[in-house]
Amino acid sequence: MTQSSPPDPGLERIVFFSDAVFAIAITLLVIDLRLPDLPGSTSSTTFNQALIALLPRVFAYLLSFGVIGLYWLAHWRRYHWVERSDGRLATLNLLLLGCVAFIPFPTALMGAHGDRPIVVVIYAVAVSLPGILGPASWIYATRAGLARPGISAAIVRFGAMRGLAVPVVMLTSLLLLPFAPPWVAEDSWGLILVIQFILVRRFAPQGASV
Repeated sequence: MTQSSPPDPGLERIVFFSDAVFAIAITLLVIDLRLPDLPGSTSSTTFNQALIALLPRVFAYLLSFGVIGLYWLAHWRRYHWVERSDGRLATLNLLLLGCVAFIPFPTALMGAHGDRPIVVVIYAVAVSLPGILGPASWIYATRAGLARPGISAAIVRFGAMRGLAVPVVMLTSLLLLPFAPPWVAEDSWGLILVIQFILVRRFAPQGASV
């Protein structure tokens, strides 16, 4: 019986730190969800209007929660395969986490000014960067020999393709801005779930969990 290698302390630190940053980023999203200060004598109509005015911020929160959730799930799946770490992987992962931690800012912009094309551009670019750095760190880990022995090229390719779903949809949607209102680009972001579903159902290799 072959004895398994001891856990890599550096890898454990990367995973624990990553989980903490993802959790903090998701938590910070909700800070922007608050009603303005209303006097105690506020009528029901005014209160209801304030709630309705909060809906764009709720939409932005749900959108970013879903995106960060997808990124965390991808990170979780990939690090089931990664067994060792090095300085380059740690650096790539740190850049990824920096982009994730930045997402609450464009989320607040979207909630307050989502009808402005420049805000849609800022948001789409900001949430796309982790979706590019994630597959980049995954490909590096597999090519640098940091992943579990025997991992197939098909699993590596599938993990990269699945991770790129968010940036592909987000960045492509920006092509609509010169020809349509911003909400058209925003609505197209729902294709992320469709693409994820198709990739998993049609292209997932046997035994893939990335």
